[in-house]
Amino acid sequence: MASTIVGESGRVYVQGEVLQRHREDHKLSLFKAESRNESFVFKRVPRPFYDLSLRLVTEFAGSHRLRMHIDCNQDEGILVYPFFRGTLLALIQEDPDFPPVERKKILRRVGEAIQELHSKDWIHIDVKPDNILVNWTCDNEGNKLVTDVALGDFDIAFKSKGGESRQTPYAIGNAMWRSPEGQTGRGVTKASDMFSFGLVCIYALGGGEFLLLNDYQELVKSGITPEQEILIRHFSYFGPVAEGLLKQVNSEDWCNAVKGASDIAEEAVKEQPELRFERWGKELGPEAQNMISGMVNPDPTARTTIDQVLTHRWWQEAT
Repeated sequence: MASTIVGESGRVYVQGEVLQRHREDHKLSLFKAESRNESFVFKRVPRPFYDLSLRLVTEFAGSHRLRMHIDCNQDEGILVYPFFRGTLLALIQEDPDFPPVERKKILRRVGEAIQELHSKDWIHIDVKPDNILVNWTCDNEGNKLVTDVALGDFDIAFKSKGGESRQTPYAIGNAMWRSPEGQTGRGVTKASDMFSFGLVCIYALGGGEFLLLNDYQELVKSGITPEQEILIRHFSYFGPVAEGLLKQVNSEDWCNAVKGASDIAEEAVKEQPELRFERWGKELGPEAQNMISGMVNPDPTARTTIDQVLTHRWWQEAT
């Protein structure tokens, strides 16, 4: 018999298929749910995240760009979210010909979501294509038309008081989409979200082959961690380690590790100058390259802000 949950609103939800299975605790998996012929998503969460979500939904009530929960069940620690058809990651993987104008529409809305967070001093810390939820319809010729976009998954979101950075004893967020300082877990700020958003823009505009790591096992066999490989790649693409990054990381061990990765990257660039984003990024178009370059600056103190990004002339450029 299907499990039913009653939300705080009094609405009854029938739990359905597992959308995403939690590796360690089945209860924390993501489920599809139905209520009154509408689809929703159930997420059983630990108490700290449940409390964080209540705080977020209070601050961002009525947001159309941030996927906040719309109902909950406190006794079972369940949050109920709107259902979306897919993610940006799945959309591009399944439909490589997804129209450029629709990709740009998605990126714009993600930028507005980040702006909304940053305006109240929240840092997402896990901006990546699979945390970008998308709904779409199809026209008469079968072309997808985006109808709704939201940035979701605030499990590790952080409110910065007075511009303070987040310091953790471990890296947080997804290794593939982290900023250089995010790889160290030290000095994470709004600028860290900007670096991740820059990578998302590169991915959405067709540069995914430069970003995605598909050979984790081979790296491990060679004694290289994915984090090391990604850090080296990012310094190869976007430039050497900067003083602003070292000051923000502010740890002798981590500064030495970051400088070591940068040195390896610089040697690689000497042999292959085409590794630099200033070379291969031209394929994304000059205005897109110009905008993204400011977001992926290795120096977090010199990265463009979300307000600057959203006023960039690329958004007005015809696609």
